[in-house]
Amino acid sequence: MKDIQEQIFLYRIRTSRDETAFAVLYEKHVSAVRRFLFLKLPTPQDAEDAVSTTFFRLWNYLTAADAVESISGLIFTIARGVVAEFYRTRHPEHVPLSEGEEQSDQTNLLYLSADIALVRQALNRLEDRDQELIVLRFFEGRSIREIATHFQKTENATRVMLHRALKQLRSMLQPV
Repeated sequence: MKDIQEQIFLYRIRTSRDETAFAVLYEKHVSAVRRFLFLKLPTPQDAEDAVSTTFFRLWNYLTAADAVESISGLIFTIARGVVAEFYRTRHPEHVPLSEGEEQSDQTNLLYLSADIALVRQALNRLEDRDQELIVLRFFEGRSIREIATHFQKTENATRVMLHRALKQLRSMLQPV
């Protein structure tokens, strides 16, 4: 039934540019897209910009396309393209270090950025389910009960899955 409802929304968007139908699709998919982009891009601001770009491009595509088989597949294809474009056009920024205490703060920030990059790389190597578990729990602050409902598992099974995902993440971050 959800597929039929989505197809109706897609038809309304395509034929009459129905912004309400698009808003329903947006609300349904935005959190998953935001999590995906947060894992793929270096800063939360970049991820938020990418979310906006993704849904803007989705609107343009839906209002011009004939038919769409899978809306979620299309959204993530667009999101992957936005990520690729981000890294293709990004230029490394040079931050000159000043003397004294500012240098220490900038050095600490540099080390923190490197640590975050390592965690992101390790997260990207995890299975999708494990990534989602960790993001839901530690980045979005969801409770075990909410995560269990999301995955349609018991709370105990969810705790075990989260424990195993964290154990795998820790092993990836351990020096060899």
